[in-house]
Amino acid sequence: MFFVGLVGALAVWLGFPNDLINLPPLALLWPVALALLGMNAQTPSAALRAGWLLGLAGSTAALYWLALPVHNIGNLPWILALPCAVFIAACLSAANGVFSLAAYVLRERPPFCLAALLAFVWYLLEFFAAHLLGFPWLPLAGALAVCPVLVQGADILGAYALGGLWVFIALLCLFCRADKRCLALGLAGALAVLSYGTYRLNETPFLPNPTGPESFATLFVEGNIDQNQKWVPAFQRATVDAYLNLTNNALTACPEEKPLIVWPETALPFFFEKSLAHASRVRELARASGCPLLFGAPGAGQRGNGELLVFNRAFLLSPEGDTIGWYDKEHLVPFGEHLPAWLHFDFLQKLLQGVGVYEQGSSSAPLRHGALALGMLICYEGIFPWLADARVKDGANIFADISNDAWFGRTPAALQHLYLTALRAIEQNRWILRGTNTGISAVVDTRGRLTLRGEQFTAGALFARARLVAVQSPYHTFKPWIFPSALLLFCTLLVFGRSARVAHTF
Repeated sequence: MFFVGLVGALAVWLGFPNDLINLPPLALLWPVALALLGMNAQTPSAALRAGWLLGLAGSTAALYWLALPVHNIGNLPWILALPCAVFIAACLSAANGVFSLAAYVLRERPPFCLAALLAFVWYLLEFFAAHLLGFPWLPLAGALAVCPVLVQGADILGAYALGGLWVFIALLCLFCRADKRCLALGLAGALAVLSYGTYRLNETPFLPNPTGPESFATLFVEGNIDQNQKWVPAFQRATVDAYLNLTNNALTACPEEKPLIVWPETALPFFFEKSLAHASRVRELARASGCPLLFGAPGAGQRGNGELLVFNRAFLLSPEGDTIGWYDKEHLVPFGEHLPAWLHFDFLQKLLQGVGVYEQGSSSAPLRHGALALGMLICYEGIFPWLADARVKDGANIFADISNDAWFGRTPAALQHLYLTALRAIEQNRWILRGTNTGISAVVDTRGRLTLRGEQFTAGALFARARLVAVQSPYHTFKPWIFPSALLLFCTLLVFGRSARVAHTF
């Protein structure tokens, strides 16, 4: 079983974007290996341990980059920074252990029933892990999103339930030795999912430059500001100069365009409402260009007792330079933007980079200008399905995700982040504008395809076009029913399978 565990760990690492070679379909061997480990374990604890160890190895390899900000920003030596990444991987891997344990407990069920039960277990584990752990970074659909044809079913099922469906298909193929009909069913299921994906991609043509009344131009500006310099007060003017110059140069080159200008998360590393000298220059850019401007900056608020509140805020300025509105980040990054009161370690305080602890925002209403209704997602908010769903429910006709992945250097983090966010486009039938500091800026269409992809670690500006969409996806309509339906079907199969226990050897 060591070889099975090794293959499973490699499937996690190579299935997601990585530094070596990305093979997305290989990720399907991940649940297969976990199931094999569980079904061949001698005891429940052995099954739990084997699945957890597989997940720990694969997740650590896929998420090693989490140690970079702890070392580079928090100034911890590598010998202490690396265990931080391992700890997070260990927490995420608990779901892997539970999946293998479920395979052990259910291993005497008929093959079809066993595959279905484990598929439901996978879905339920991804669902609960996303809500309880607050870091749903390695869902199975996130690996498959690199190949859009594999994930079009997310517009009906959502990313987590689609992952469960792929687990069902993979396990049916695995169980073909016990029941030859399983292979035919598994291949038929794969063909059905691929056929639906092909149909959806062909139904909506790939349009890098959409035209028509629902389309509009946008300009992404990447400042490529070093994370270690970003929050140093002496660099504030240089940062503003960089964004103003890059934007003006791009607009001068294409004077006929009046795009939505997009700067990244915390592009302005100061309180925009309070830094009047810098703010006036930014407002003048909007006025002089006649373009709306979306950008990130810390926002200030106040409690009733006068205590200062700090928000990770996205501002939208009108072509006249006035503030149309703002959005405060709703889901904060643990340890990077928010610290529990009892955690006052020096290296964690350094990760906050002098900004202080951010407060949680409370509104998901879109930022509006003309026909635009921007559903805002800041940084890793794009990996949470329910946040995107709330934006569409409030009237968003396009998503704007401003981010800053400079924390993680030249690692696979930015690419993993991009494709996790792309799943929201498929689920909600909305285009995504993704503006970043160091990359990867992109435009994602409603099928999860990249109509624009920028470079990393290169200061510059990119023109693109996108389309506004008002039609809701089936997933958005049926989302409230997916989890209870899955739970009901799981319980029904659990009871039904008791009447026909068989012994399997895999």
